[in-house]
Amino acid sequence: MSSPILEVQNISKIFEANDSSLTVLDNFSLSLDKGESLGLIGASGSGKSTLLHIICGLEQPNSGKVIVKGESITELNSDERSVFRNKEIGFVYQFHHLLSELSTLENIALPAMLSGKSKDEALSKAQTLLSQVNLVGKEKNNPNQLSGGERQRVAIARSMSNDPSFLVMDEPTGNLDSQNVQSFMDLLMNMISEKDITLIIATHDQNVSSRLNKLLSLE
Repeated sequence: MSSPILEVQNISKIFEANDSSLTVLDNFSLSLDKGESLGLIGASGSGKSTLLHIICGLEQPNSGKVIVKGESITELNSDERSVFRNKEIGFVYQFHHLLSELSTLENIALPAMLSGKSKDEALSKAQTLLSQVNLVGKEKNNPNQLSGGERQRVAIARSMSNDPSFLVMDEPTGNLDSQNVQSFMDLLMNMISEKDITLIIATHDQNVSSRLNKLLSLE
């Protein structure tokens, strides 16, 4: 039996402010296998974004471990976590965070170039991904020339640039109308099914959570 692709082991996270402390995550654990999809649901402030940031190595827990493909990323230093995240984890935010000075194609290619691939190789992969998100013809457009739904499709393509082990998304449909949410999820679920990628989404949207294998409510 294969090992889980992601293991979160007894994570605790405490924020200190003004001589008081707030425990956001308390001895929290979860495990996901390759190809599974998980929705994190719960009210604002329940710890969804904090958990996602810890899973990605953007924040360190006070205690516990995050193990991705058998490697404990909580034991890596900051630079090592950045390199690991670039290669193994795709992240999509509520706000697309595309770079306005780069074209659509360049935005998609950026993670691959940062990981050491040649510009030609990265742009070739970006062109393939652009086609998969149905944006052929938008290669030279800047983000401000795209609609909200198109920008989020570019963000999906960018997150796939290095063929990650899993995708992490924080309210990715929060700024989309219901029609765009539907087309976003159709596209996303087709891509992760085709590539057998594990998916974690924090969401308030039932149109998103209803499409996932598992749901986890944080309180």
